[in-house]
Amino acid sequence: MSARVSVESDSLAVQPSYGLYPYQRQVLDDLLEILRPGSRDVVPNSRRVIAHMPTGAGKTRVACHAASSLLNRANAEGKVVVWLASTEELCEQAADDLSRAWQHLGNRPIKIHRYWGSSSLDLYKLEAGFLVAGLPKLWEVSGRDVGLMQGIADVTAGVIFDEAHQAIARTYRYLAEQLLSYQPPLIGLTATPGRSAEIGSPDYELAEMFGHNKVTIDSKGHGNPVKYLIRNDYLADPEFLPVKVSTHVQVSQPKEGFDYTSINLRSLGDINIWQQAIIDTTISALGDHKRVLVFCPSVSSARRCAEAVTNRGMRSEIVLGETPHDQRMASIGRFRSDCSSPIVLFNYGVLTAGFDAPRTRCVIIARPTTSLVLYSQMVGRAMRGRRSGGNRTCRVYTVIDTDLPGFKSVAEAFINWEDLWKQE
Repeated sequence: MSARVSVESDSLAVQPSYGLYPYQRQVLDDLLEILRPGSRDVVPNSRRVIAHMPTGAGKTRVACHAASSLLNRANAEGKVVVWLASTEELCEQAADDLSRAWQHLGNRPIKIHRYWGSSSLDLYKLEAGFLVAGLPKLWEVSGRDVGLMQGIADVTAGVIFDEAHQAIARTYRYLAEQLLSYQPPLIGLTATPGRSAEIGSPDYELAEMFGHNKVTIDSKGHGNPVKYLIRNDYLADPEFLPVKVSTHVQVSQPKEGFDYTSINLRSLGDINIWQQAIIDTTISALGDHKRVLVFCPSVSSARRCAEAVTNRGMRSEIVLGETPHDQRMASIGRFRSDCSSPIVLFNYGVLTAGFDAPRTRCVIIARPTTSLVLYSQMVGRAMRGRRSGGNRTCRVYTVIDTDLPGFKSVAEAFINWEDLWKQE
């Protein structure tokens, strides 16, 4: 899409094709100030920073502006900015957005290198541009070639780490630190700059990795950024509705710092009353909303729910970790479409990140979790606001124990880890 121009007398009004909202420009300015070459270069980890923005607030767009700025610098000739992500969905989203961004922000022709899934890209022959790399694939190949990461580090002008709360995982941190051998800038992106509701050693480790530097949205006197974004229609205002189910079946509570296992979740999904609660809630939601996204507790649960809803004459799609890529994209495409018929998309273990469907106005969370990160991500799928093509309000049904700590308010969840970070 080209820039729009309107003529008013002797003045021309020009709208940017890859512009930013005022709060996004503020975050970008704060990021670039921290990453600016200068006195910070002599302090370890000083040119590392996390961009802390709620799901739906445009982290990817802000990061694409920042990545383009890093690559536009004179000392970045012949180099790459590396974008790290853990899933194919996140990689696809990043590569697509970087392509759109560079068309409007770039100062020279470059290459966008895609390295995830079945890619056979030769990482020793990278031309200047962006390298979007899937962390699992990068870890696999680095184990076979000990010199590879150093070779990439030699030409790295900056690193973007998507879903940065994952960065302290042993394998992921190793890859990131290898790329940062010559101390290029590091930007982490996350809606949740911590690992759990109760602050522990992993949260301190994450803050240390990013030099305790975090930038976020100026809340303009609204208490915190989420409230500011909701009141200004950048995010939808969520209504939380509990769906109480008495299963009379004991599901083992996870140990502190751990989440429910797949075995726990599968056992829950096999309980008929829990399954029926998901189906009944979905059918009710489809009467009020055109697009409903359901997070199921297991693969078999997602399949049975989809079958039951389809048998009632309603349109349903299903996406699982094992779903082939083309089939997954087709299902997501139908869900995102402008079709006027109500559609429900059931999923398990997918679509918590890297999934954007602005028409989604209702989410059903039918899997228990102790992870504030995961819960916030699932809620965020429905929180795209009107200014970004979404909705004024959204609805979140939660088929879990609603007394889990920190899970009642996305606004409260957003500021859960503030004490760990310096405010810039």
